[in-house]
Amino acid sequence: MSQQQFVWYATDAPGQRLNAEASNRDNLMAYFAARHRQHERLVLNSLDVTFTNATRGGLWAHLTRSADDGLPPTRYSSKGEVQCSTVPSSLTVWAMGQYPWSPIELLPEAAALVLIAAGVGAIVLWRRRNALRPVSAPRGKSNSLR
Repeated sequence: MSQQQFVWYATDAPGQRLNAEASNRDNLMAYFAARHRQHERLVLNSLDVTFTNATRGGLWAHLTRSADDGLPPTRYSSKGEVQCSTVPSSLTVWAMGQYPWSPIELLPEAAALVLIAAGVGAIVLWRRRNALRPVSAPRGKSNSLR
């Protein structure tokens, strides 16, 4: 991260960095080293670029964060900014916090299950209806004796 452009690196516990501490670049490398010792891992699940111009770009991301100090794989939402006018480009803003689970995320799966159930139900009803139909004699032949 560029010293001149750095704004903040913020996250919740474990390894909490908030308020004035989040803006302190002097202890950032020690912070990263401590998180590395805890085997902190960030897995990128999605990334949205929110804006770009000649000097910077913004982003939103959804991550899975985990660490050995009591953080099982947990969903996080984050925002950040990249400074592009310096070489090398640098991350100047990063903030992330836990992203709560929402039942609305299950809507695509629920819709798929409803469609599958409707399809299975239609097949069962069609088969049952065909099984209950009386069997008729072939055309041109009569069942009566002459």
